[in-house]
Amino acid sequence: MLLQAEGVIAKRLNAYGITAFETERHPEKAQISIRFQEAAPLEAAIPLLTDVGRLEFSAVYTQAEVFSMINQSGQKEAWSNWLPLEKQAKEEQAVIGGITPERIPDFGRFAASREAAQGFPDGLRFALSFAPGENGRLELYALQYGQDGKPALTGAAVERSRAHSDETAGTASIRLAFNEEGSARWAQATRDNLGRPIAIAFDGQVVFAPQVKVEIQSGQSQITGQFSYEQARLMAALIQGGELPAPFAVKAVKQ
Repeated sequence: MLLQAEGVIAKRLNAYGITAFETERHPEKAQISIRFQEAAPLEAAIPLLTDVGRLEFSAVYTQAEVFSMINQSGQKEAWSNWLPLEKQAKEEQAVIGGITPERIPDFGRFAASREAAQGFPDGLRFALSFAPGENGRLELYALQYGQDGKPALTGAAVERSRAHSDETAGTASIRLAFNEEGSARWAQATRDNLGRPIAIAFDGQVVFAPQVKVEIQSGQSQITGQFSYEQARLMAALIQGGELPAPFAVKAVKQ
Protein backbone atom coordinates (compact mmCIF):
# COMPACT_ATOMS: atom_id res chain seq x y z
CA MET A 1 0.00 0.00 0.00
CA LEU A 2 2.81 2.44 0.83
CA LEU A 3 4.46 1.89 -2.55
CA GLN A 4 1.18 2.66 -4.32
CA ALA A 5 0.56 5.72 -2.14
CA GLU A 6 4.09 7.00 -2.72
CA GLY A 7 3.56 6.84 -6.49
CA VAL A 8 0.18 8.60 -6.29
CA ILE A 9 1.56 11.41 -4.11
CA ALA A 10 4.53 11.94 -6.44
CA LYS A 11 2.22 12.18 -9.47
CA ARG A 12 -0.03 14.65 -7.68
CA LEU A 13 2.82 16.91 -6.64
CA ASN A 14 4.24 16.90 -10.17
CA ALA A 15 0.81 17.64 -11.65
CA TYR A 16 0.44 20.59 -9.27
CA GLY A 17 3.83 21.95 -10.34
CA ILE A 18 5.88 20.90 -7.30
CA THR A 19 8.77 18.93 -8.78
CA ALA A 20 11.73 19.38 -6.41
CA PHE A 21 11.11 16.79 -3.70
CA GLU A 22 12.20 13.35 -2.50
CA THR A 23 10.07 10.64 -0.93
CA GLU A 24 11.05 7.79 1.36
CA ARG A 25 8.91 4.94 2.66
CA HIS A 26 9.06 3.74 6.28
CA PRO A 27 7.14 0.43 6.28
CA GLU A 28 7.82 -0.25 9.96
CA LYS A 29 5.94 2.97 10.85
CA ALA A 30 3.48 2.90 7.92
CA GLN A 31 4.75 6.36 6.98
CA ILE A 32 6.07 8.24 3.96
CA SER A 33 8.58 11.10 4.41
CA ILE A 34 8.62 13.90 1.85
CA ARG A 35 11.52 16.34 1.69
CA PHE A 36 10.93 19.43 -0.42
CA GLN A 37 14.15 20.71 -1.96
CA GLU A 38 12.84 24.22 -2.36
CA ALA A 39 10.10 26.34 -0.79
CA ALA A 40 6.72 24.77 -1.45
CA PRO A 41 3.18 26.05 -0.81
CA LEU A 42 2.61 23.67 2.11
CA GLU A 43 -0.99 24.74 2.76
CA ALA A 44 -1.88 23.80 -0.81
CA ALA A 45 0.31 20.69 -0.77
CA ILE A 46 -1.26 19.02 2.28
CA PRO A 47 -4.48 17.92 0.49
CA LEU A 48 -2.26 16.39 -2.22
CA LEU A 49 -0.70 14.23 0.49
CA THR A 50 -3.82 13.31 2.46
CA ASP A 51 -7.04 13.40 0.39
CA VAL A 52 -8.24 10.10 -1.09
CA GLY A 53 -9.20 11.88 -4.31
CA ARG A 54 -11.98 9.55 -5.48
CA LEU A 55 -13.68 10.78 -8.66
CA GLU A 56 -17.01 9.17 -9.61
CA PHE A 57 -19.50 9.63 -12.43
CA SER A 58 -23.01 8.42 -11.58
CA ALA A 59 -26.47 8.48 -13.04
CA VAL A 60 -29.00 10.06 -10.67
CA TYR A 61 -32.59 9.57 -9.64
CA THR A 62 -34.43 12.80 -10.39
CA GLN A 63 -36.49 14.70 -7.87
CA ALA A 64 -39.73 13.39 -9.40
CA GLU A 65 -38.49 9.79 -9.21
CA VAL A 66 -37.40 10.08 -5.57
CA PHE A 67 -40.64 11.77 -4.50
CA SER A 68 -42.62 9.03 -6.26
CA MET A 69 -40.64 6.31 -4.44
CA ILE A 70 -41.30 8.01 -1.10
CA ASN A 71 -45.04 8.35 -1.77
CA GLN A 72 -45.30 4.70 -2.76
CA SER A 73 -43.33 3.53 0.30
CA GLY A 74 -45.68 5.19 2.76
CA GLN A 75 -42.80 7.18 4.33
CA LYS A 76 -43.95 10.62 3.22
CA GLU A 77 -44.38 11.90 6.78
CA ALA A 78 -40.85 10.88 7.82
CA TRP A 79 -39.24 12.35 4.69
CA SER A 80 -41.27 15.60 4.86
CA ASN A 81 -38.81 16.77 7.53
CA TRP A 82 -36.03 16.67 4.92
CA LEU A 83 -37.51 17.13 1.44
CA PRO A 84 -40.05 19.64 0.00
CA LEU A 85 -42.62 16.93 -0.73
CA GLU A 86 -45.44 19.49 -0.69
CA LYS A 87 -44.05 21.07 -3.86
CA GLN A 88 -44.51 19.88 -7.43
CA ALA A 89 -41.58 17.59 -8.20
CA LYS A 90 -39.49 18.45 -11.25
CA GLU A 91 -39.08 15.66 -13.78
CA GLU A 92 -35.51 16.36 -14.90
CA GLN A 93 -34.05 18.01 -11.79
CA ALA A 94 -31.03 16.34 -10.23
CA VAL A 95 -31.28 18.19 -6.90
CA ILE A 96 -33.92 16.58 -4.69
CA GLY A 97 -33.64 18.95 -1.73
CA GLY A 98 -31.31 20.95 0.48
CA ILE A 99 -29.73 20.40 3.90
CA THR A 100 -28.30 23.12 6.13
CA PRO A 101 -24.75 22.36 7.37
CA GLU A 102 -25.79 22.02 11.01
CA ARG A 103 -28.38 19.36 10.12
CA ILE A 104 -26.01 17.13 8.15
CA PRO A 105 -25.25 14.74 11.07
CA ASP A 106 -28.98 14.30 11.78
CA PHE A 107 -29.73 13.66 8.14
CA GLY A 108 -26.90 11.13 7.93
CA ARG A 109 -28.39 9.16 10.82
CA PHE A 110 -31.88 9.32 9.31
CA ALA A 111 -30.72 8.33 5.81
CA ALA A 112 -28.94 5.28 7.28
CA SER A 113 -32.09 4.09 9.09
CA ARG A 114 -34.32 1.24 7.91
CA GLU A 115 -37.27 3.63 7.88
CA ALA A 116 -35.58 5.93 5.36
CA ALA A 117 -34.47 3.06 3.12
CA GLN A 118 -37.99 1.69 2.58
CA GLY A 119 -39.05 1.84 -1.04
CA PHE A 120 -35.63 2.75 -2.42
CA PRO A 121 -33.55 0.46 -4.70
CA ASP A 122 -30.35 -1.03 -3.25
CA GLY A 123 -28.10 1.05 -5.50
CA LEU A 124 -29.39 4.44 -4.33
CA ARG A 125 -26.94 6.54 -2.31
CA PHE A 126 -27.40 10.08 -1.08
CA ALA A 127 -24.71 12.70 -1.60
CA LEU A 128 -24.39 16.40 -0.83
CA SER A 129 -22.96 19.16 -2.98
CA PHE A 130 -19.37 20.37 -2.83
CA ALA A 131 -20.45 23.87 -1.75
CA PRO A 132 -23.64 25.47 -0.37
CA GLY A 133 -26.03 27.21 -2.71
CA GLU A 134 -27.17 30.81 -2.43
CA ASN A 135 -29.62 29.85 0.32
CA GLY A 136 -26.81 28.42 2.46
CA ARG A 137 -28.01 24.85 2.02
CA LEU A 138 -26.04 21.96 0.58
CA GLU A 139 -27.84 20.39 -2.36
CA LEU A 140 -28.97 16.78 -1.90
CA TYR A 141 -28.70 14.18 -4.68
CA ALA A 142 -29.77 10.55 -5.03
CA LEU A 143 -27.03 8.75 -6.97
CA GLN A 144 -27.44 5.48 -8.87
CA TYR A 145 -24.88 2.71 -8.36
CA GLY A 146 -24.85 -0.63 -10.15
CA GLN A 147 -25.61 -4.03 -8.67
CA ASP A 148 -21.87 -4.37 -8.05
CA GLY A 149 -21.95 -1.21 -5.94
CA LYS A 150 -19.89 0.75 -8.46
CA PRO A 151 -20.61 4.03 -10.30
CA ALA A 152 -20.64 4.34 -14.08
CA LEU A 153 -17.00 5.55 -14.12
CA THR A 154 -14.25 6.46 -11.67
CA GLY A 155 -11.06 8.49 -11.89
CA ALA A 156 -9.28 5.39 -13.20
CA ALA A 157 -10.93 6.16 -16.55
CA VAL A 158 -9.19 9.57 -16.78
CA GLU A 159 -5.93 9.91 -18.70
CA ARG A 160 -5.40 13.67 -18.39
CA SER A 161 -6.81 16.34 -16.09
CA ARG A 162 -6.04 20.06 -16.05
CA ALA A 163 -7.54 23.22 -14.63
CA HIS A 164 -8.82 26.01 -16.86
CA SER A 165 -9.69 29.60 -16.00
CA ASP A 166 -12.08 31.79 -17.97
CA GLU A 167 -11.02 35.25 -16.83
CA THR A 168 -13.74 36.95 -18.87
CA ALA A 169 -16.54 34.98 -17.22
CA GLY A 170 -14.71 34.72 -13.90
CA THR A 171 -15.20 30.95 -13.75
CA ALA A 172 -12.94 27.93 -13.37
CA SER A 173 -13.29 24.40 -14.69
CA ILE A 174 -11.47 21.08 -14.95
CA ARG A 175 -11.00 19.53 -18.37
CA LEU A 176 -10.78 15.76 -18.55
CA ALA A 177 -9.59 13.39 -21.26
CA PHE A 178 -10.53 9.73 -20.82
CA ASN A 179 -8.40 6.73 -21.68
CA GLU A 180 -9.61 4.26 -24.33
CA GLU A 181 -11.77 2.20 -21.98
CA GLY A 182 -13.02 5.31 -20.20
CA SER A 183 -14.01 6.94 -23.51
CA ALA A 184 -16.15 3.93 -24.40
CA ARG A 185 -17.76 3.84 -20.97
CA TRP A 186 -18.40 7.60 -20.99
CA ALA A 187 -20.05 7.32 -24.40
CA GLN A 188 -22.23 4.49 -23.05
CA ALA A 189 -23.13 6.42 -19.89
CA THR A 190 -24.13 9.53 -21.83
CA ARG A 191 -26.05 7.43 -24.36
CA ASP A 192 -27.96 5.67 -21.56
CA ASN A 193 -28.80 8.98 -19.86
CA LEU A 194 -29.85 11.24 -22.73
CA GLY A 195 -32.09 13.97 -21.35
CA ARG A 196 -31.15 13.05 -17.78
CA PRO A 197 -28.53 14.37 -15.33
CA ILE A 198 -25.22 12.69 -14.55
CA ALA A 199 -23.52 13.60 -11.28
CA ILE A 200 -19.77 14.06 -10.99
CA ALA A 201 -18.66 13.58 -7.38
CA PHE A 202 -15.28 14.10 -5.76
CA ASP A 203 -14.60 12.38 -2.44
CA GLY A 204 -18.33 11.87 -1.98
CA GLN A 205 -19.38 15.45 -2.77
CA VAL A 206 -21.20 16.36 -5.98
CA VAL A 207 -19.40 19.14 -7.82
CA PHE A 208 -21.41 19.11 -11.05
CA ALA A 209 -24.61 17.43 -12.26
CA PRO A 210 -25.29 18.47 -15.85
CA GLN A 211 -28.14 17.23 -18.00
CA VAL A 212 -26.91 15.07 -20.86
CA LYS A 213 -27.85 16.65 -24.18
CA VAL A 214 -26.02 14.33 -26.58
CA GLU A 215 -23.97 11.16 -26.50
CA ILE A 216 -20.34 12.19 -25.95
CA GLN A 217 -17.98 10.20 -28.17
CA SER A 218 -15.01 12.57 -28.03
CA GLY A 219 -13.56 10.97 -24.91
CA GLN A 220 -13.55 14.32 -23.13
CA SER A 221 -15.55 16.06 -20.44
CA GLN A 222 -15.49 19.24 -18.39
CA ILE A 223 -16.31 19.85 -14.73
CA THR A 224 -17.59 23.27 -13.73
CA GLY A 225 -18.88 24.28 -10.34
CA GLN A 226 -18.73 26.74 -7.48
CA PHE A 227 -14.97 26.68 -6.99
CA SER A 228 -12.05 29.00 -7.57
CA TYR A 229 -9.23 28.45 -10.02
CA GLU A 230 -6.93 27.39 -7.16
CA GLN A 231 -9.50 24.80 -6.05
CA ALA A 232 -9.82 23.60 -9.65
CA ARG A 233 -6.03 23.38 -9.93
CA LEU A 234 -5.83 21.32 -6.75
CA MET A 235 -8.67 19.02 -7.83
CA ALA A 236 -7.11 18.54 -11.27
CA ALA A 237 -3.80 17.51 -9.67
CA LEU A 238 -5.59 15.06 -7.35
CA ILE A 239 -7.38 13.50 -10.33
CA GLN A 240 -4.22 13.36 -12.43
CA GLY A 241 -2.28 11.68 -9.65
CA GLY A 242 -4.94 9.09 -8.97
CA GLU A 243 -6.74 7.79 -5.92
CA LEU A 244 -4.92 7.01 -2.68
CA PRO A 245 -5.53 3.48 -1.34
CA ALA A 246 -6.51 4.99 2.03
CA PRO A 247 -6.65 8.41 3.72
CA PHE A 248 -3.34 9.68 5.06
CA ALA A 249 -2.59 12.22 7.82
CA VAL A 250 0.29 14.67 8.09
CA LYS A 251 2.25 13.84 11.24
CA ALA A 252 4.75 16.70 11.21
CA VAL A 253 5.73 19.63 9.00
CA LYS A 254 9.24 21.10 9.12
CA GLN A 255 10.15 24.18 7.13
